[in-house]
Amino acid sequence: MPNAAIGGVVAVLALWMWSCDPSKKEKTTQTEAPAAYAYDYTKPTAKYEMPAVLKEISGISFYQENQLLCVQDEAGEAFVYDLAQQKIEKKHLFGPPDDYEDIVQVKDEIYALRSDGKLFNFKWGDKQTREIETDLPGKNDVEGLTYNPENNRLYLAVKEASKKATDKGDKLIYSFDLKRRAVYEELKLIESRFENAGLKGKDWKDFKPSGVAIQPQTGQVYLLSSAGHRLLVLSKNGSPLQNIELNPSTFRQPEGICFAPNGTLYIASEGDGKKGYILQFSPANSPL
Repeated sequence: MPNAAIGGVVAVLALWMWSCDPSKKEKTTQTEAPAAYAYDYTKPTAKYEMPAVLKEISGISFYQENQLLCVQDEAGEAFVYDLAQQKIEKKHLFGPPDDYEDIVQVKDEIYALRSDGKLFNFKWGDKQTREIETDLPGKNDVEGLTYNPENNRLYLAVKEASKKATDKGDKLIYSFDLKRRAVYEELKLIESRFENAGLKGKDWKDFKPSGVAIQPQTGQVYLLSSAGHRLLVLSKNGSPLQNIELNPSTFRQPEGICFAPNGTLYIASEGDGKKGYILQFSPANSPL
């Protein structure tokens, strides 16, 4: 595999968001006209408690109607969870025990993400697993993975970036081009551009992305942070649209996020001593 070129599409992030008050429940401030799809994060439309094997659920992805792909952060095993039957429908062993953070399906291919940025690529039921080095600069802690069909790239959200990548505390989302097998710096969130938005100091340091997803109708990027309990919604070009404080009593340890094709949103939380679970949110103002 050729060495990846760190390229750069650096998104210009707007500066108008909202003033934070962590003592309150979920708060949302929008910087543009309301998006076509909105979600009430205080009222999930369904909750699915995970079996013991998914107590440490770390990543989810849409698989097919009423079914989600799941991975947990200690075993190299993928699971298909059936929402209607509320049980694991099937599973697939793809690698040894390790620190796996997220999973995504691209057509008939599945990609699982290890925390160091390595990808594990396989087809369901196939015994062969291909390991892909993404060649991220330096040593990174990577937790979020999703697929953007518009540019045929996997997005990798970095929880904590290496000093080789940035020594300024920036938040990074890399992309891995599936055709060129090259990695790019897709989005960079720079602290100074958020100072007037209220996301600074401790709030900025606590924002450590744990999951990423792309809303299928709008193309907006949803960036989830378990630390600090926040959800940031960006436009396709990286401009902030919403910055949401998530109630810890509702979102115990939010690690995984994905969308169904119809816009239904799912957020998974690790058990943190209890059962892991997935919350479902139907769009409140869907144009469909």
